[in-house]
Amino acid sequence: MQEKKNKKRFILLVILTVTTLVVFWWVQPENRLDIDQDIFRVEDLSRISKVELVSDTSTVRLAFNGSRWHVNEKYDADANMIRVLFATLQQAAPKRTVAGLRQDSIYNHLSSSGIKVSLYAGEELQKQFFAGGNAAKTQGFFADPSTREVYVMAIPGYRVYASGILELDQNGWRDKFVFAFNWRNFKSLEVEFARNPSENFRVAMDRDFFGIEGLPEADTAKLNTFLDDVSLLTVDEYVSEPRLTDSLLNSRPDLQLLAADIANRNYRLRLYDNPAAEQVWGIIQDSELGRFDRRKIQRLLRPKSFFRKK
Repeated sequence: MQEKKNKKRFILLVILTVTTLVVFWWVQPENRLDIDQDIFRVEDLSRISKVELVSDTSTVRLAFNGSRWHVNEKYDADANMIRVLFATLQQAAPKRTVAGLRQDSIYNHLSSSGIKVSLYAGEELQKQFFAGGNAAKTQGFFADPSTREVYVMAIPGYRVYASGILELDQNGWRDKFVFAFNWRNFKSLEVEFARNPSENFRVAMDRDFFGIEGLPEADTAKLNTFLDDVSLLTVDEYVSEPRLTDSLLNSRPDLQLLAADIANRNYRLRLYDNPAAEQVWGIIQDSELGRFDRRKIQRLLRPKSFFRKK
């Protein structure tokens, strides 16, 4: 008799346990199927021609002029970053709503200190929402201003901070290529070494190929590789530090590159080395300060004698 009671109690315990687990799983917001996955998506992203990212400290306007994207009507935009932006807008989806007790506080924080994202087709607003995240930047939030609902966002298949790209400042969106001109219109390149001026040289078109003035037997393979390294040089990070920029401009650069095109437009890069640092400072076009990976710069430290054919 007691054995039968124990069996019934065991069966009842199993049923209650399974039921509890099922109910617990079902009440979790991320396991519900009633969240609209398209709340923050635009039906046709190809129509979007302007993106505004506004915070309490900065405003970034990305606009397409018919041929390429620009940043704040001042700089060319990094094409790769634009692709990442649109991939994020396409793929980011709400995983769950934020718990009720935290909704108001997180919404208020996003609306006051987060990023206000506005997507336009021409001048017509297509979508608007707030974006941000937790203090550790491990959990991204999007908020719908029409309902004040806040959602935890995820990109399926990736463990990424979904709001990260929306929080970039102006410098984060800029094209990273230093010499932004068409190399088919190349006229000359002057390379100057402050500590060893005897190794300075000038590259120019000699009939149908590039050559180094005063070095008739230049190694063309080495020279072409060098010109590729110059043309593909990218900034690792643009930095807005006016005092440091002014200080560097008043000192002599370790290496200076001055390129010119056939329209006589000049493109200048000054590089300032600090052997104790991992990165090299550079000033582009007399005003823009940037950090460069030392390995990139090492490939540019080629004196005139390096190109002499052996």
